[in-house]
Amino acid sequence: MPIKKLALALLIITVILLYFAGDGSQYFSVRLYQDLFRQSPWVTALVFFAVFVVGTACSLPVAGVLTIAAGIVFGTLAGFALSLMACTLGGTLALYSTRFVLHDFVKRRFRVQLEVIDKGIRKEGAFYLFGLRMVPVIPFWLLNLLVGLTSMRVPVFMLATLTGMVPVLLILANAGSQLGEVKRLDLAEIFSPGLILSLLLLASFPLLARLLLGWSRNLLRRRKAARTD
Repeated sequence: MPIKKLALALLIITVILLYFAGDGSQYFSVRLYQDLFRQSPWVTALVFFAVFVVGTACSLPVAGVLTIAAGIVFGTLAGFALSLMACTLGGTLALYSTRFVLHDFVKRRFRVQLEVIDKGIRKEGAFYLFGLRMVPVIPFWLLNLLVGLTSMRVPVFMLATLTGMVPVLLILANAGSQLGEVKRLDLAEIFSPGLILSLLLLASFPLLARLLLGWSRNLLRRRKAARTD
């Protein structure tokens, strides 16, 4: 096995062992970061960012939950920024794990999904991945692994992920921020106007994103057809 593949495999195994040996579930507790934030906001941000990156790099389905947690602890904008950077970096590391270590396993386990993703990327390139980030019909963690088996270059993957996830993560971070303002279990306080707006945006966004992507796709096709005429 090449040195790079062996090093990545050992890193993944080490992270998993440390998680179970050190009760890693505690690092996904919102209360932990709220308490730590009162003592040192910068240390909290660094620890949270590291946990977010490791979680997504290990292909754990935690991106949505941790983005809401980021909104609760850090507020809308800071939580959104942390989540966006962590998703992009962690997703890229997950892509590398497929290309260097999990290639055969992912190819066997998700053969049908891989064929769909590979066909879409060969046809539309980065725009296809951008669309799947905007409308997450395929879970974030799985899409990272599948794209690792395509010919997409890493910088293109990172840019499509960074830009495509902006709306969803912003909505989730804002929802978390609104939940963070709740001080008591009172329906009037829980369902505040801000939280209701966030939930409505989250519910309606897939439809709006599909319409936007359809319009963009048609525009690109017309421009491409105009160049060939």
